Amino acid sequence: MFDTVVIALWLTLPIVVGGVAHMFFVANDWLPSLKVAIAEKLFGKNKTWRGVVVMPLVTVPGALLLGSLSDVLPGRLALTLEGVSLIVLGLSLGLGYVIFELPNSYIKRRVGIAPGATPTRGRLFFIAMDQLDSAFGFALVYAIFLDLPAITYLLLLIQFPFVALLVKRLLYWVRLKKSYL
Repeated sequence: MFDTVVIALWLTLPIVVGGVAHMFFVANDWLPSLKVAIAEKLFGKNKTWRGVVVMPLVTVPGALLLGSLSDVLPGRLALTLEGVSLIVLGLSLGLGYVIFELPNSYIKRRVGIAPGATPTRGRLFFIAMDQLDSAFGFALVYAIFLDLPAITYLLLLIQFPFVALLVKRLLYWVRLKKSYL
């Protein structure tokens, strides 16, 4: 079981790399011409074309890193990435991450939660959903590309919110993110 937990944790690497790189674009307002809401009334002003374009691109280095590190993992932790284009995997992971954030944003706009805000009522639920929505997206991509036991995907979904919140806290401390949530 420990090996499965470690593999699920390793699978977050491309998304963590992509998410951190994406925050450089946000914090420094790089590519401002793409900072246009996808559909502001539906998803809010924070879901922009910049995220749709940048997140897949900056997730590719994380997928390449995952691929190169999979060769040095002990045999029991080996990821079978043979025959998988790491570039296509990275693009797909980033796109899955972004697309699966949209339904949650849609629901939050419908119930009157402002973009980027965390409500006081149902706070823990919305914090969890803010982490889980994108995790479902990239877990689905992994399920398409990799043949792993179902428990690996379940563990990926369980542990990703904790990884995401930790990374967000670190980004907040280094002033790349305005909020630690």
